[in-house]
Amino acid sequence: MKFDERSQQVAGYSAMIMLGLTQIALGAMLMIRLYVFDQPDEELRDIQIVLLGSIVGYFVFRSFLGGIMPVPTAKQAVLAYFGMVVFLFLVLSLWTTNILPAIVGPAIAVGGYWIIAAMGRRRVEREIIE
Repeated sequence: MKFDERSQQVAGYSAMIMLGLTQIALGAMLMIRLYVFDQPDEELRDIQIVLLGSIVGYFVFRSFLGGIMPVPTAKQAVLAYFGMVVFLFLVLSLWTTNILPAIVGPAIAVGGYWIIAAMGRRRVEREIIE
């Protein structure tokens, strides 16, 4: 049986929606087990790693293979970085005295996004030229 482009697109959107719903359900389940049932973090580490890999992998493949994610300008990247640092600094200062995650985490997130989005756009531009 041969599928046309429209049926393949519908199948892709359906799979994307199901993946998103599954990720939301896993995240909600983790929050309930951590904060309602007070399970230790160590007991849920495997589920956390799988959920993180799923979410990051989805965005990396979607932005690189699709080339649809906007590449931020240097100013936008710096503003996003400082916005995340301020937010995380405020949140983490309430719970802990360690501010390293507030500084390094956003740098990894913004830098990683910028690199993947730029590579995806460049890949799509090369495909169009060829």
